[in-house]
Amino acid sequence: MHPYSLDTPERKTIPLLLAVVAIMAAWTLNVILVRLQLTVPWWLDAPSVMGFYGLFYGFFDARLWRWSFLRSIRLVKVPVLAGQWVGTCKSSFNNHSQQFDIEANIRQAWTSIQVSLVAAESRSHSIVGSISLDTSAGPTLSYQYQSEPRSDSPTTMQIHYGTTTLAIGPDTLEGEYYSGRGRQNTGSISLRRVKSDR
Repeated sequence: MHPYSLDTPERKTIPLLLAVVAIMAAWTLNVILVRLQLTVPWWLDAPSVMGFYGLFYGFFDARLWRWSFLRSIRLVKVPVLAGQWVGTCKSSFNNHSQQFDIEANIRQAWTSIQVSLVAAESRSHSIVGSISLDTSAGPTLSYQYQSEPRSDSPTTMQIHYGTTTLAIGPDTLEGEYYSGRGRQNTGSISLRRVKSDR
């Protein structure tokens, strides 16, 4: 997975909140150890705040950010896109005259994402991305991808880069893509989620 940018302030506020919680947890641990009259080696006691912070941040990045409670209090706004998606695409390669079936798998943490798309003749994966929530058109997922043809695909196909921008709906992703030098195609993509990874 690769990092993705986000246009909300949560990436600034949440690490600060996690640091406060880590300090409180370290202080609580110290109070408990003093009351139990236990002595901890210096090498275990010194990194306790940073140790708690690392644990809390890792858990938040992997799982906690998906919890609906944090969304209900508006602490986390980034949508959970992780899961399996199926849909269709059309391409300017054949003047948008034919629909092709596609499948996508999105792996996502709070700070990283990977969009993998499989079509009949090629596979692609994202290499950089962003999620924009504060736009007049609504939330969007944008990413640059690298596409690789399958071994049995036509010789006209080759490895190339492109960009996709998709509008985020409730369990839908719809938008357009264009491929760069070598292919120079444009097209549309429509996906619906069939399995969620919440």
